[in-house]
Order: sequence, then C-alpha cells, then structure tokens
Amino acid sequence: MKVFVFWGGVFVLALLWSFADLSAQDAETGDERAAIPVSGAGEAKAGTEKSGVTGSSSVAKPVRLSAFRAGAYSQIERSDWSRYDNGKYTGHVYHEVRSSVVPSELGNGEGFSFQGNFVVLEETLRDMRQSARPMDMVILAVFRLDKNGNITVDGDKGYPALRSFPSFPDRELLPGDKWIAPGSRMVDPLNQGTGEFISFIAEYEYRGIGLYQNIPVHQISARYTLPSRGKTEIPLSPASFQVRGVHTVEILLRTSDGLLLLMRDNLDDTYTWPDGRTLRFRGFSLVFGQGIAPLESAAVISRPGKDVDVDNVPGGIRLRVKNLRFAPDSDLFLAEEQPRLDQIARSLMDIPGRTILVEGHTAATGRPEGEMELSISRAKRMIDERVRRGIPADRFVYKGWGSQKPLGDNAAEDGRIANRRVEITILE
Repeated sequence: MKVFVFWGGVFVLALLWSFADLSAQDAETGDERAAIPVSGAGEAKAGTEKSGVTGSSSVAKPVRLSAFRAGAYSQIERSDWSRYDNGKYTGHVYHEVRSSVVPSELGNGEGFSFQGNFVVLEETLRDMRQSARPMDMVILAVFRLDKNGNITVDGDKGYPALRSFPSFPDRELLPGDKWIAPGSRMVDPLNQGTGEFISFIAEYEYRGIGLYQNIPVHQISARYTLPSRGKTEIPLSPASFQVRGVHTVEILLRTSDGLLLLMRDNLDDTYTWPDGRTLRFRGFSLVFGQGIAPLESAAVISRPGKDVDVDNVPGGIRLRVKNLRFAPDSDLFLAEEQPRLDQIARSLMDIPGRTILVEGHTAATGRPEGEMELSISRAKRMIDERVRRGIPADRFVYKGWGSQKPLGDNAAEDGRIANRRVEITILE
C-alpha cells in the first residue's frame, strides 16, 4: 500500500495564535483528556456514509487525503506532562519546539525538498507561553520526501522528531474507513539532546469533515503504542532503556490544501532502565500549524539603522547590532542608544509572526561565568526594549554566549568593541 506522509517537526514541533485558545484552556485546567472542539463530526462507522459538516444533509463524498504542500509553513508544539520518578509524582514539565519549513518541489514530480529551523526551547517547570523564552538550541534541518514517501535527512540531528506521521493511504476514504502505517519518533527521556528513534505502527480512522474555528477540516483519529527498545546517554552510566507507552491522537487537516492545523497527542509513556529506575510522562502535546509567506529580507535591509549589519544566513535574516553602548558591567542601554533601538523595532514590526532569536555576546574579561550572565541579561534587555515598543514577548527566544564567539581580538580595544554585540535573527 502506497502511503502519503506528512512530516511533523514535532516531538514535541514550529505560531498560530488564532488557534491558541484550546491550548490555553487545556494548560490552565491540566485536563489532558479534553477533546478538540469540532462541529459536524461524522459518526465513524465502517460502511456508513454521513455528512461531516454542520447543517449538511448530503451524503458524504469520498476524499483522498494528502499532506503534500507547495507553500511554506510553521508549526509550534507545546507539551504539558506530569512527571513521575520511580512511581512518585515530581511535578509538571513544559516543553516547546517551534519550526518553520520551506518546501521546494523536486524535478519531474519526484517529491519535495524541505529546509527549516527547529527552535528547541529550554524545558521549564511552569507555563511561560506569554513570555520570552530561553533557547536550548536551533537546528537547521534539510530533508527530502520522494513521491513514494521515502525520507532522506541530510546530517540527521533528530529533527523533525516525529516522522511519517500522520500517513495517508493512496485511495479514497469515507467516514469510518481505517488503515495502518508505520511511523517513528525520537525519544529523549532525560532531555540530554541525544535521543533515539523508536518505530511504531499507527492505526488510523477517517472521521469525516467538520468545522474547526469555522474552517472546514478533515478529522482523523490515530493510536499507536511504543513497545520498542532504545538507547540513551546517561551520565557516568550509558545503558539501554525500555519504553512502554500509548498515544491517542486527534488530527485536523484543512480541507483546502491539507495543512495540519491542529494535532493533539494524549500520551502515557514509561521508561525503565536496567537498574530498575523508571520515568513516566503523562499528559498531552498540542501542535499548531499555519501557512506563512516566504521571508523577504528587503523589508529589513531597507532600513536597518546605524551600525547594524544585515546578513542572509541559513536560518533566516540576521541583524548584527554593533558597538552597543551599555552602562559599565550592566545591561542598561545608554540614553543615546534609544533612536537606534526605535529603528530596529520598526524593522522587526515589518515582518510579523516570525520567531525572533536574540543572542548576547561579550568581550573576554577573564571571568567566564560573569560574561555568560551579562550576555544573557543583555539579550533579555534587548527583548524588553522590543516589547516596550509593541512587539509581543512570546515571539522572542534568547541565548547568551558570553565571550565564546568573538569577532575580534580581545587584546585590542577595537576587537573588544566588535565582540560586545547583540545579534537578532528573524528565523525563516
């Protein structure tokens, strides 16, 4: 059976605020069992034909599902899990990954090539969705999907983390029709950045057409279990782990183009190590998707402001703000920097909806810990100045590098000036 495959950059995935009400309600209530609110859902009974749209009395027509898309898209995945160490509840874990992906069609209808960024935010113990978030890593991923659903990843770094899911059969479907297809996901139970891909077989059911936020959507339900084995790196003691889990997933695809608008994964996974330790995660992950316009650098390049270099980089557009003047050993900007900060904010407002990475850098002073703290605080201060000028805080992620990435010689004053900088990247 030929299967069409949708690539999710999730496991956790990539901004869709028009659909964020569900995420906010669920996170506040902690109810991992809440259903996606869709009107007009057809009752899934094999062999029956029912309308999937509110108010429609017509017989359901066969549909062919495919998630191949020619346009750029972004996704964001938020996970809200209860954590249990050795059977004891130890708190909640919030995890988020944002991605933006630009596909291009391969020649002769052979499939699609994809390039995009996966921004992995630091795991937190509380919900920080309305705030700027510390970044763990940015991963540039390049991958191809051929017409037969075969996947090739260049320099595979684990993202996209959920692969070949959801998958669709190469045939027409009616509400109640079912199929199975293989998939895989990367698991990293200790959040060390060294995960293992686990294969699974997913069972799907097409539930018909409904309305979500007044948008016609295909509704698909899926379920898979994780009985496989994997490996992970454990400090001082590399060892195998065993994972057992159940995932029940609701999927909504926009009928007009197959874009994944929303996916909710209710999960319960338990990892067991040879020494008897167990780690359990129970909760849900929500994935939101939207189409995006290709990033146009001209809007930024046309007016970057004084002492701001603009470069096209693999991950997007980078503004390198040079010779920033702060109060000594402080994150406070000097008063004369305010006009330049105003200009940078106006440039960023020209490109709405993108995730913005702010990175702080310092000159080397011989105090690495202090340099790191100062670079983080200056990156956060730059974000505060953007927010004060009207850009939402939740669009920003930040990272401090201290003096680890110098542009000049720290032995010379000109070099130290070049190294004291903030870089702002509008992620593609």
